[in-house]
Formats: sequence, C-alpha cells, structure tokens
Amino acid sequence: MRATINHGFPPFQVKCLCVIVFLSLSLTMGDPGPCRHSITRDHLLTIRRLVNNQLQSGCSITYTLIERRSLSKCCYVKAALPWILELLTSHFRYTQGSDNHSYVLSLTGLIHNIYSQRCVPQINEELEDDPVSFGMSFSSSPSEALGRVQDVLSEYWELVTTRDSPVDWSCEREYTDTAEPLTALPTSDLQQ
Repeated sequence: MRATINHGFPPFQVKCLCVIVFLSLSLTMGDPGPCRHSITRDHLLTIRRLVNNQLQSGCSITYTLIERRSLSKCCYVKAALPWILELLTSHFRYTQGSDNHSYVLSLTGLIHNIYSQRCVPQINEELEDDPVSFGMSFSSSPSEALGRVQDVLSEYWELVTTRDSPVDWSCEREYTDTAEPLTALPTSDLQQ
C-alpha cells in the first residue's frame, strides 16, 4: 500500500509546480548561459598556433593594449577586447587561405561573437569612462603581441567557465582612474 499526501492538487499541477521549482533553482544558481560556451579550448589552441607560427626575430610592431594595473579581471577583459580586435585586424594580415589567415579570422570571429551574444558588453561611455588611461603603447615582436592577446583570452575563458553565476561587467568605478596613459614600454630585445 502506497501512502500519498494529496492536498487537493491534481497530479498535473504538482508536476508543473515541480518543473517550475526546478527551473527556478537552475536560474538562481546562475548558469551563465551561452557565454560559458562562447570560448573553448580550441580557441585558446588557435591563438597558441598563431603565436607559434610567428617569426622569432626580425620585425617589431608597435601597438596599444590595455595594461591590467588595478583593474579587476572582468574590467580588464572588457577594456582589452576592443584593442585586441584592432591589433588582430591591423597587424596580422595573411594570405587568404593560409593557416594564419584562418586563425586570425577565427579569433576576430570569436570576439565579434562574444559581443553579439552580449557575453561582454561594449563600453557604455554614458555610464563608464573610456578606459584609455589604462592603455599602453608596446613595441615588440608579433609573437609577444599575440602572447598578450592569449593572456586576455585565457582570462576571459577562466571568467566564463569557472563561475557559477554571470559575470558582473559593471566597471564604472574602476574606469574612473585618472592616471595619465603610459606611452612606451621598452622593447623586448633582451628576451631574444
């Protein structure tokens, strides 16, 4: 004999209530949704391949990227992504159909996808100061520049895959740093 407690609810309503409770728990646990899958280990492998395909000596490029300084991980990533997109599109042009061309297309597509899925909001200059004060001009080898790109993308991957809740991308307070932007970093000739 099975004991059941019936408080006057039809079985269908009980099942619906269970589904609603289950869905509510899933939402309150904060699944970051599609952003968890917006970057994969394959993307990180792509940037690693692109780094490995660069000449180790010879040319030097000058570019601007965001320096971390006192920025939290999420505000650093948010500020750095537009500069990374600019770096990839202006300094890393390859013959169409080549592996490197495919890698750059994959990485720029990744960043556009991150924006289109609203995984990282673009900087809202009505609410946030432009984090240009965290920008720094670098002169280094292409592989070192791509290493910096890899660092930022790795931090983004860590943010969206290791948290149980969505990332808070509000950076109003952090971007109000009024320090003058740094303009130059010594070249990395000592490492070569």
